Amino acid sequence: MRVTLAPLLSALLALTGCQVITDDGVAPDRARLITDMTAQLQRAASYRYHAEYLLAGGAKGAISQQTGPARTVFAYPGGRLVVDSGGHTSCVTAVRPARCQVRPLPSAGPAELTGYTEVTKHGLVTAPVVTGLLQAAQLQSQADVEAFDATLAGRQATCLEVSGLTDADAGGFTVCVTAEGVLASFSGVVGGVSVDQSLLRVTGAPPASVFDLPDGARVTDHRPRTPAP
Repeated sequence: MRVTLAPLLSALLALTGCQVITDDGVAPDRARLITDMTAQLQRAASYRYHAEYLLAGGAKGAISQQTGPARTVFAYPGGRLVVDSGGHTSCVTAVRPARCQVRPLPSAGPAELTGYTEVTKHGLVTAPVVTGLLQAAQLQSQADVEAFDATLAGRQATCLEVSGLTDADAGGFTVCVTAEGVLASFSGVVGGVSVDQSLLRVTGAPPASVFDLPDGARVTDHRPRTPAP
């Protein structure tokens, strides 16, 4: 069932003669939808899973996560990003031997999405990027939000269609998230890249091999060295 919020809110305002908004000017129903989906995405951090995706042009991608220790791998055509407590390891696998670069975890702020933005350039959107777009929609009262349900890869998913964004990496997008918080689908143009991502299958136990660096990879570590005592 698809629910269009803008007409419902307009009818409500006409009947009551007052404007139903939060302190920042955002309609409360819309704010709740965005907040709920943001929390839903964060929920996935407590699960182990391996999700495979169909990307634009028929390419394949995958997101694998384990919880002890916490590690997430984003695999896309020609590369991959590994995120753990030690930093971000980005690898180019389209060359032989593969080349990997290790960088410290970015500080909070715009730079926090640097590694994930690189993944987006290859057609795979990640939860941190989606969260950033949802936050932008939360702050922009002119943005329209529609909610609906869908079934993807046999999983029930909650979806939002967002349009009318300005000063954001995407002017609009459609995103679906499973009850467990796994990203089920995403479509939109993000940072000039057309993304069409749909869940093919998801399992609860990622293969251990997905967390290994490519065989023979040349690794450059950009993390600051700890001075010897």
